[in-house]
Parts: sequence; C-alpha cells; structure tokens
Amino acid sequence: MIDSRSALGFVRKGLSSVSSRDWLLQKLLEKHRISLLSHSQALVAGPTVGWIADFQHVHLPEFFSQEERLYRDRTFLALCGKCEQMIVSSECAKADLSSFAPQYAHKARVLRFVATPQVVPNLPTLPELQQRYSFDEPFFLLPNQFWAHKNHRVVISALKLVKERGKRALVLATGLADDSRNPGFFDSLMQYARECDVLDEFRTLGVIPFQDLAGLMQFAVAFINPSYFEGWSTTVEEAKSMGKGVLLSDIPVHREQSPELGVYFHPDDPEALAAALLDASSGHDARSDADLQARARQGLPARQERFAATYQSIVLEAAQTSRQSSVSAG
Repeated sequence: MIDSRSALGFVRKGLSSVSSRDWLLQKLLEKHRISLLSHSQALVAGPTVGWIADFQHVHLPEFFSQEERLYRDRTFLALCGKCEQMIVSSECAKADLSSFAPQYAHKARVLRFVATPQVVPNLPTLPELQQRYSFDEPFFLLPNQFWAHKNHRVVISALKLVKERGKRALVLATGLADDSRNPGFFDSLMQYARECDVLDEFRTLGVIPFQDLAGLMQFAVAFINPSYFEGWSTTVEEAKSMGKGVLLSDIPVHREQSPELGVYFHPDDPEALAAALLDASSGHDARSDADLQARARQGLPARQERFAATYQSIVLEAAQTSRQSSVSAG
C-alpha cells in the first residue's frame, strides 16, 4: 500500500486524489497501532508531522510549470492545515513557510538533518577509482543531479578561466542526467562544455555505484555545490560529517549550514570559483585531509545526538498537541 508502483498503492493514490483523506493509509496505521505519522505528505486522521523540503517554486518559479506551482501551493497549504507540526530543514525554509502561509507559521519546526557517512566494506582504493574512471590527478567532486537550478554552468565557466590561465583543475560530476522539467538541459550543458573546451576537465560520470561514490568522496580535494537554491544541502552536510572542504554558492541556506571548511562564491561569479579551485588545489595535503576527516568522525556522534534530541522534542510535542486537541473536542 505504501509503494505507489504496486496495484494497491495505485488504488490508494487514486482514492486519496479524489478525497480529502487518505482512507486506506488511515486503516493501515490503525491496524498496526501507529501512534504518529512523521515526515508525511498524506492527509490522515490522528497525530501527524508534515514535512516540506523547500519552497523552491516560490523563489525560482521559472523552473516550474504553472500547473506544478499550483499543485505545490495546494499540497503545502493542505499539509500545514492538517498536521500538528510542520518540519522544515532550515531557518530559511521556516521564514519561507511563515511568508507562504502566515496562518500556520506557529506550526513550523526546524530539523536540520545530519549526514551520516556509511561504512562501506571493500571501499575502492584511489588507484582503482583512477583506472575505473580514467583520471590520474587530484580532483573535485560535484555530486549533484543535472538539474538547471544546480548551476553546473558556472563550474564549466570557471574551468575555462582556469585553463586560460595555463592551469588545470579536474571536476568529476556525478548524478542523474535526466531533468523531467527541462529534458534538453543536459545536452545543452555538455554543448556549453564543448564550446568552452573543457570536456576533459569537466567529466560527467552519471549515476555510479555507491561504493565508488563513497570512495570519490574520501579522496576528493573538496566538494562543490554551486546551486542557486537548496532546502538543506546534502552535499554540504556530507562535507561537514566527513571533514572535507566544500566550495559552495553564497546563498542564505549555505550560510546557515556554515561548514567549517567552506569557501563561498557568488553563484554567477566564475572568476571567484576559479580562484577557489586554484587555492584549494595548491593548499591540498593528503595528510592534513586525513586528519580533518578523523576529527570530523570524532565530532559526528555529538551532532547526531543533537539532531535526535531535536526530532524527539518535535514528535513528543506533536503527540501532546494531538491529545490536547482530542480532549478539547471530547
């Protein structure tokens, strides 16, 4: 029933789309005595904590059709009205919710997720990765999907500037090449890289095995996130949890994430990114990088505990709010 690709999941989705309630899911929760539904986008009776990833369609409406914008507006408003609490991932998103639906601003709770690097058995070595992906030099990792708002173009422009100065920087870009909202985007991006003569410096690897991605993250000089908009950047959180440097666009949520090893650049300033690439390359030292990763691992449990305590307080508050509402109604 939870899997929308199954027959029952398809029926459930169809019924809920013509009703104000998700009745089949409601019955499932009652059967298994589930006391609270969290991070939900389903409208069910009982204690519910909703979740809104971001308000990108408000800030960057040009990346959405009118139908998509209206759908997100309706869905977000319905969730805010139904749920006891609404989880958002940042103070930026909380401010967006307050502006979008001021009548529900009191329901917003900030829960900043903490990336937890997985222990990967048989992690590939650097020479194995070099052979597999045909490179033999230090590299930067850009692990974003190839979507327009992720702003890969500024990276290509920066690599062109680096090359014009007689220097070299290698960026390995991983992620899904398909953008349903902009089907021709990836091809146009690669055409731009071709025009800039940086196809050898801007390598697109596509979706790769997780073990390989984990290895590339460990051995990268630094991560890059040039995005125009984020709800709460996973790339930045992974950099913080792993003790890696990260070159990131100077947008409010990235400032809020405040990575210790972060270097900011304006998302439309390839000159600044080119300088950051060269600085990071010249200052990179494998031993120092290993020390920073070890220190980050030591500090990770405390960050996880703060996340867990915040989440627990949100859940308990939502449950108590629901009980009080039931008593008042009774």
